Amino acid sequence: MSTLGDLAARAARAPRAAAEDARRLAALHVLDTTGCVVSGAAHPIAGPLASHFGESLRDRVLRWSAQAHLDEFDALHAGAAVVPAAVVVPAALLVAEREGRPGAAVVDAVLAGYEAVVEAGLRFGGAALYASGWWPTALFGPLGAAAATAVLLDLDEERTASALAVAAAGLGGLLSSGRFGEAHYLLPGRAAADGVEAAYLARAGATGSPALLDRPAALALARPPAPASPVAGVHLEHCGFKPYPCARPLHAVIDALLELGVRDATHVEVALPSGLMSFVNADREVPGPAEASAGAAFAVAAALSGTPEDVSTFRRARLAADVPPVTLVPDPALDALLPDHWAARVTVETPAGEVSRRVVDALGSPARPLPEEAVLKKFDTLTAGVPTDWRDRCLRLDDLDDAAALPRDIARTMEHQGGR
Repeated sequence: MSTLGDLAARAARAPRAAAEDARRLAALHVLDTTGCVVSGAAHPIAGPLASHFGESLRDRVLRWSAQAHLDEFDALHAGAAVVPAAVVVPAALLVAEREGRPGAAVVDAVLAGYEAVVEAGLRFGGAALYASGWWPTALFGPLGAAAATAVLLDLDEERTASALAVAAAGLGGLLSSGRFGEAHYLLPGRAAADGVEAAYLARAGATGSPALLDRPAALALARPPAPASPVAGVHLEHCGFKPYPCARPLHAVIDALLELGVRDATHVEVALPSGLMSFVNADREVPGPAEASAGAAFAVAAALSGTPEDVSTFRRARLAADVPPVTLVPDPALDALLPDHWAARVTVETPAGEVSRRVVDALGSPARPLPEEAVLKKFDTLTAGVPTDWRDRCLRLDDLDDAAALPRDIARTMEHQGGR
């Protein structure tokens, strides 16, 4: 079987293989992602972009997916180095609205979409792709959105494989360097929109090469696809909720500083795996919030403030004068822990001497999952002051006869947050 055919089979299997706890977890992923979408409507980048988009399905999926990732707050699978939430959840909700599907179908779609994009990331090396200039989420995101949409369109496995092949024909997505800007955050939106479109085209009869991931992608990425992951449970169960609104390599940095409890630092050295250094920086002055969210100095500032979950630290993109100098260095020893453990080592100089801490598993990783109550608190914070009567309905997604009202309610909530 081709790699694309196997991804289609896994996506079709995921809803059937998911235990009841996994289905409840999928609903929690939907809630967490919608909180990111709503909050993202007020992000400084969102305003200028919103005026460009219309109300077509493609435009709405693109905008919601971009907003879901703007604060770098969406769920992640560390081993695959993808953020499946941003590319799958908006697609699932908005297609379900268009097609008049029940909540259980949305849960099925999320499970299938996560399965496809995570498995693709795992097959091609996950974080190792960063070294070649590829962003795995942008690269494989269309496959996740296509698989999710295929479920909502009731495509059989053959048509689902065609949807993935159509989506795979346009795969790409370079990892930004130096300056991220708006372009970086449009990539997951484009990936999601392309995946949705691919599934609709497959329903209309479009097909593509089933071998795209076996030879062309292998040549372009300079690596053949790895063997299939063990078939046990679903990949969604190993995706972690993010507790901090910044690039995932910096989460272990924040945890290390919180554990040290230092408030009088005079200098901070941040050591990260060399394989994760390509998209983080130690700049004190950055062009905007996109670069701040990947900034070690801003992560240090967030940790020292005592409120690292606050999006404003990164959105302001300006450091206070009392934030200590930060040095960013690679630590090849930490590379041995990849891809499952995105570790960091922090060394802090203080007037009393030097202290150091290494964190292997950041809060929110599978080894230290964010408790459900913390995910709900995060959602409430992201939607603070705005009516969210759809919160409980979202948590009961599997039991909703009609999920179409959810996107409408989310859209109204976004209007209060500054979006369209």
